[in-house]
Amino acid sequence: MTTRRYILIGIPAACVLSIIVSLVVSQPRKDTKSQKENPASKESPQIPQGAHGISNKDSITQTIQNLSVPNYDEKGKEVLIMRGKSTYLLSNNIYKIIEPEIEVMDSASTENGTQSVLITSDIGEMDNTSNEGYLSDNVVVHLDTETQLNTDYLRYLPEKKFVYTDDPVTINGKGVKIVGQGCEIDLTNKKMWIKKDAEMEMDGIKNDLFFLSKDNASQNDAQTSPEDAIHSGETGTKETPLEKTFIRSSGQLIFDRNTDANIMTFNDNVEVKKGSSTVFSDKLVVYLDPETRQTKQAIASGNVLVSQGTKIAKGSFLTWDVNTQSAILEDDHKAEFVEDDLNIDALKMIFYKDASKIDVPSSGSLNAKIKGKTGKKKTSVAKDKAENNVSVKWEGKMNFQEETREASFEKGIEVKREGSTLLCDNLNVTFNDHDYNLQTLKATEKIHIIDKRGTLFSEAVGDQATWDAKNKVTTLRGQPFAILREGNKRHILAPRVLFYENGNTILCEGNGSLYERGTEPLSKEESGETDIKINWSKKMFYNDELKKASFYGEAQATQGGQKLNGDQIDAYMNNNKKINKIIATGNVYFFSEGLNGSEGLGSLLTWDLVQNAALLTGNPKAELRKEGSRTFSEKVYFDMAGKRVTWEGRPHWQLISKESRKDE
Repeated sequence: MTTRRYILIGIPAACVLSIIVSLVVSQPRKDTKSQKENPASKESPQIPQGAHGISNKDSITQTIQNLSVPNYDEKGKEVLIMRGKSTYLLSNNIYKIIEPEIEVMDSASTENGTQSVLITSDIGEMDNTSNEGYLSDNVVVHLDTETQLNTDYLRYLPEKKFVYTDDPVTINGKGVKIVGQGCEIDLTNKKMWIKKDAEMEMDGIKNDLFFLSKDNASQNDAQTSPEDAIHSGETGTKETPLEKTFIRSSGQLIFDRNTDANIMTFNDNVEVKKGSSTVFSDKLVVYLDPETRQTKQAIASGNVLVSQGTKIAKGSFLTWDVNTQSAILEDDHKAEFVEDDLNIDALKMIFYKDASKIDVPSSGSLNAKIKGKTGKKKTSVAKDKAENNVSVKWEGKMNFQEETREASFEKGIEVKREGSTLLCDNLNVTFNDHDYNLQTLKATEKIHIIDKRGTLFSEAVGDQATWDAKNKVTTLRGQPFAILREGNKRHILAPRVLFYENGNTILCEGNGSLYERGTEPLSKEESGETDIKINWSKKMFYNDELKKASFYGEAQATQGGQKLNGDQIDAYMNNNKKINKIIATGNVYFFSEGLNGSEGLGSLLTWDLVQNAALLTGNPKAELRKEGSRTFSEKVYFDMAGKRVTWEGRPHWQLISKESRKDE
């Protein structure tokens, strides 16, 4: 007999073992009917008893008992041994072999000598003309002492060096089980196919596939056997057993071996599962280390869907690297990650299992829904929906730390929340431990805030912005000033600005100024400037409901030739947010250039900007200084539009000498 006459002659044991011991999935194997046996009739003298598979019509021309035939390669090395309990050459030139054994040698050396693959069955047959043959009934391929392949039928094509079966196939090994429908083996190229419905199951392998983060699922639910427990050192103590890994596919499972890696390719409706993690895809390619027979890398492609507890990831490609314990999710249009009320979209995401973090190296977006606190009445559905959404877009990169619940963003950042937009180049946000409600927000570099809620400003710029969820306040800082603007109509300068969410209030801390552009002259006769400027040294407070801005500390308001000083100045606005009235209190000083340099001193002044007139009162008297004289009265009227000053309440006069005026 020549080498090509025997089944699996060209399959090295190391090739088969590296393929089997590396990845897995399991599902109960469907029962199949074995090929019907037609034992020889005891009445025929030509057919010995126990010659199964030989019919009464067959004519035996030669019989061999306890067959043992070695086979050698061109160098004289033994590569195969063929054995058989009984062998019969029939008249149709067909060999029938009872209980055949085929031992295929492998050139790979081990400590115990050469490895071999042993193939057994109940019946074997070989065509003496074509050399084609088959094994049937309880076909077992003993890959090693712990691993074997089982099927009911196996056919051999020697000219093509090809082995195949359409029957169900099962491979069992230490911690490994593979089942599928049909199998093909190319002995020349060392490739193997399971034709369809491939399923693999593996116990206790540490090469976890496609984890997005550390799996916190209870190990009590793991499907493990006592043999899967890991023993620690010489103490023999048992550690928590590792969960099983499963891989299933409805299409072909292809095994390919080369010098760099053994490759396994699953096709059509692929599912990978371990613990709480599941991966679905159209195709899965697994790269195995040829020496350690462990997973090096795996790539899922086509409609990739990953789930792990409440985490879901979608994309076109997912690459898992064992060394870095990282998964790269990519999509030409948009890859997506979802967890509870958090959603991240990007072309590429990198998940680091051990570090429990997500890196996005390119542009993307993040959206979070803020849950309302229990015990508080909710607003209308429309308002609640608008306020309970936070979106972040960026052009640079993003990093999310799951354990610290912290996300950082770089370059071209846009944050939208509650009717306002924040633009910056550096952003850091933190979420609550139990949900994705924002806890803090800190932005730096090129701060630009756009507000559409109808407050004192429409946009703001600064060097740093922070948001505090506990106190519901946003703080904007600038060096030397942060700037608030409403188009070209108004701007405010202050080193520190606080925006309070309750009541739409604004607090400017430190010395600052407000500038409001006027419109038209107050009268046909009046040609002076109508722009308003207010300065302060301590703080400014604005209430949008009252349409009132209060200025504290050496406050000063000017318009055209008028100047007003006071300890506090309150500016009131109309529905169009234009200042139409100013009230000054405490150490009030008023000057009007249009009224011949008239000056007023008192405790309270009300300035009507629409009428361009002011009323000054004092405690006990208001003082008017004009043209070298002083007038003391209860009230002083400044009519800038009518260009006159009047008073009431028993006034008295006092002349001011040049020396006194000089001293003052």
